[in-house]
Amino acid sequence: MATKDRSGYMIWKHGRTWFRVIGDLNSPRIPLVVLHGGPGSAHNNVLTIAKLLSASSRPVIVYDQIGCGKSTPLRSKPAEFWTIELFEEELSKIIKHLKIEERYILAGASWGGMLAMNYAIKKPKGLKGLIIANSLPSSRMWVLETRKLVAKLPTKHRNAIYKYEKLGKHTSKEYLAANTEFANRHIRQIPPLIDNEPKREFGKHVYEAMWGPTEFTVRGSLKDWNVEKELHRIKVPTFFINGERDEATPAMQRFMKARVQGSEYYCIKGAAHYAFIEAPLEWMQATEKWLTAKKL
Repeated sequence: MATKDRSGYMIWKHGRTWFRVIGDLNSPRIPLVVLHGGPGSAHNNVLTIAKLLSASSRPVIVYDQIGCGKSTPLRSKPAEFWTIELFEEELSKIIKHLKIEERYILAGASWGGMLAMNYAIKKPKGLKGLIIANSLPSSRMWVLETRKLVAKLPTKHRNAIYKYEKLGKHTSKEYLAANTEFANRHIRQIPPLIDNEPKREFGKHVYEAMWGPTEFTVRGSLKDWNVEKELHRIKVPTFFINGERDEATPAMQRFMKARVQGSEYYCIKGAAHYAFIEAPLEWMQATEKWLTAKKL
């Protein structure tokens, strides 16, 4: 199984989960599994993170969670099918499939961070460390924090969000324009820098079933997700990193850092949710410095 830079599929009861191994799993360095955001955003969403973490000759694994990307889409599944437990099971199977269950690190971005923390709280065998990028301790706190950001939008966009959410019209032109303004400020402040970027199959059905119509409107299966009172159960070295203008606000990162014993937090000034794309060198240096200090 441990050959250099390869991709393939893991077959399990719900279909096929696509994965890619960057580097050599026979390396003496601890392999690292990167969990993408969304839910439903596919591995392209975190390929920059994977490349940055693999620059030091560390084997890195990315995969498309079921429902998106190159994995089985399962579009006919009912909304209640899409739960965090489903993705925990998939993660556990990927780890076993690649035979790294004795030692591995998880790096989760946004929703991937939620999944990583939910998994880590159960103290799984072999987990050696966590990198939590641009994530959150609860949907409750996320809504509170992102609503503060909505309140600071230009008046026309702010009012459009309030108006059309009340009417339940999340596809109106004005509402979509306001959502774009929010994204330009707090998700990704720069345009794609590569022409013809690889197309990813976004699992919109997964996103809407688990999250909702927009980043700041949560009404799916994750609406009550909360690990605020369980963070103390995480006992592996943990590193929180985000952007100063992130929708996953610094306040949420400080909250998590205070509750995970021995954890560290790094904030990239001026960056938003895609801090690893907006400031890749700073992101890589901060993360590698932490990994080296923790001897991971």
